[in-house]
This record gives sequence, C-alpha cells and structure tokens, in this order.
Amino acid sequence: MKIISVVITIIFLSIAGPSNASQELLLITDPFPPYNYEKDGKPYGIQYELVAATLKKMNRSFQIKFVPWKRALLNAKNKVSDAIPGVLKSDDREQWLIFPEEPIMITKVVIFYRKEEDFQYKDLSSLAGKRVGTVKGYHYGKDFDQSTLFIRDEVSSLKQNFQKLLAGRIDLVASFRPVGLHTLYKLDLSDKFSYSPTPVHQAEMYMAFTKKPGNDLLAAEFSRVLKEIKKNRFFMNSLRKKYIPTHAQ
Repeated sequence: MKIISVVITIIFLSIAGPSNASQELLLITDPFPPYNYEKDGKPYGIQYELVAATLKKMNRSFQIKFVPWKRALLNAKNKVSDAIPGVLKSDDREQWLIFPEEPIMITKVVIFYRKEEDFQYKDLSSLAGKRVGTVKGYHYGKDFDQSTLFIRDEVSSLKQNFQKLLAGRIDLVASFRPVGLHTLYKLDLSDKFSYSPTPVHQAEMYMAFTKKPGNDLLAAEFSRVLKEIKKNRFFMNSLRKKYIPTHAQ
C-alpha cells in the first residue's frame, strides 16, 4: 500500500503543473521614465534593468506590463499581478503589499517652476496658497500628502502637469527629479522650467510583492540578491549614466 501511495503522489505532482518557483512572474506598473517604461514594444529603465538582473540571478522568469498607475495599484491590490516595481511605501500599502527590506533605489521629490519666476522651496510653508500639480495615486511623502497649506491639482500624467504649468493654470509641479527632467526633455521644454534643489521628500522606491502565498519568501530572496547586485559599482554607475542625466543624479 505504501508503494501505491507513493506512485499516486508522483502522478498527482506530475499533473499539477510546475511549482511556484518555475512559474513566470507578472509585474505590472506604469510608464515612469527613466525608471520603468516601454519603447517600441520593449521594456527599458534603470529600475527595470535592476529588477531584471535580480530576477535573472534568482532564476525567475517574468513579464512586465505597463498600465496607468491607479490601475497598476488596483491590479496589485486584487492580486492580479505578482509584484509592482517602483512603488513607495505607505501605511496603507503595507496592508496589501509585501515590501522587501532593500529598496530598488532612493530618489528625491522636488518642486518645478517656470524659470522667469525663480521660485525657491525651503519647506512646506513655501507652498502656502499655491496650486501645485500632482499625479493621481502618487505619494510625495507623508508631510506633503497631508498638508493643507496648498491646493493639489491632480491629473493623470506628469506631461499634463507641465503643460498646465506652461499655460499658467497652476503655479508649481511636484515630481521625482529624474522623472521631471526626463519628461521636460521629451517635451522639448527643458529651457522653460527649473527646479528648487531642496527636496520635498527623499523617497525609497521598492519592488513590492502582492500578498499571494509564498511571496513573503520571494520578497526576502529578492532583497538579498538585490543587495548583492547593487554592490557592483561598475554596473550601478553604467545604469545611472545610461538613464539619468548627470545633473539629476
């Protein structure tokens, strides 16, 4: 009977399909150049390449899809995806996402302004009475997010914010510094805007995993391998030079 039981177990495992370790991971995030984006049907970005290198070393295959940010968050919350690259940690998100110990990278949120106005950000009081452009679903730091000193003008993309700033419909734009500079370059508006060097917030960006069975262990392994990869200074410097302008690093 024992032999029969073993045979039955083997047959069951063979028809149950591949183990979780061999299943392709689905990553869903938003286009957020130069961190994660798609060009000619192929994924690019400094964060994308870090994530790809980490998963390759873990021997995990994956595919990545790009959708609007709010939809990416919803897909993660509903466990449609396995992970969401380039997400900031918050109390709310920790309820339905698993954050590895190691962030993908650290970036800064700054305030962009029209060059002729020479605005300088010192602290949140600098924004008093201003209309500040933000993107729906993005976090800019707890203090900024909860402040009532200024008016938030939320839209679906950073491009819209800069177009409204150019037209004088808002006073300022909050953005992650490299993302803002990259967007202005693509819009051919780099000569129209500048940013205040004092950051609103210094943000850690993560590859957060959805709360599927086993993803807590996957997150821990991802963190361990990512730390190893980031010790390779040549690799890290080459990624920065490839994707982030020198003055934005």
